[in-house]
Amino acid sequence: MNRARIILAMAVSYFLFAILLNSVGTVILQSIHSFGITKPQAATLEAFKDLPIAIVSFLVASIIPRVGFKIALTVVLGVVALICSITPLVAEFWMLKLVFASVGAAFAVVKVSVYALVGQVTEGSNQHSSLLNFIEGVFMLGVLGGYWVFAAFIDSGDNTLGWLNVYFVLAVLSAFTAIIVWISPIAKPEPTQAAGSNISAFTAMLKLVTKPLVLVFVISAFLYVLIEQSIGTWLPTFNNEVLSLPVDISVQITSIFAACLALGRLGAGVVLTKVHW
Repeated sequence: MNRARIILAMAVSYFLFAILLNSVGTVILQSIHSFGITKPQAATLEAFKDLPIAIVSFLVASIIPRVGFKIALTVVLGVVALICSITPLVAEFWMLKLVFASVGAAFAVVKVSVYALVGQVTEGSNQHSSLLNFIEGVFMLGVLGGYWVFAAFIDSGDNTLGWLNVYFVLAVLSAFTAIIVWISPIAKPEPTQAAGSNISAFTAMLKLVTKPLVLVFVISAFLYVLIEQSIGTWLPTFNNEVLSLPVDISVQITSIFAACLALGRLGAGVVLTKVHW
């Protein structure tokens, strides 16, 4: 029962951030229309999203276990809920940069926490890889659902800022997720598990790159993300400007791409329960 509740907290957190992070393509399209900015200006949202993930992941990896996964997750979810709730009230492009910067930083904490918790609630490599693929599959389902959530607030014939009201919904969802995490039986790691300085932990991570298997994984992950995000980020704009589809349809049809990714990841989770990775 406790294991199921922890997995639920992990899955719901990933589902939420799937919507937030992968809305960047939709927000880029809407920002071009609503704020009258250029594509290069709109594209900076991608950097505001991804750079905090990379930087914060390195900086907090050894700190989170000391604080406790439950506290860390609850705090970042609360921050995201607050920022989302004020975004429609500010209604400026710089506010969207702040949204993605905070979401990226928060997701770094979520990712580090979830990866650590996966190791705690599984036994053996097969269970570990299967649960990880399940969580990633849930992430892709969140991506799919996110396109429809945003599309519901988009009016193709209206270039005003009414679509920003979607962030009120996301603020409520973030607060709800924070509650689920807080009431879940996530235990704080033992002091021995959280021991070690930031510098030694960072050095240990860098040394892993000398291992061929780790190096291959890093290169593969880089190329995979490069391909996936380059398509996902600009597909709504492609659908609108090249295929001449209405804005809301351009966003909704992008969910087909997410559905295929989700199917592949969920399918891989099933396969890895039977086939050694």
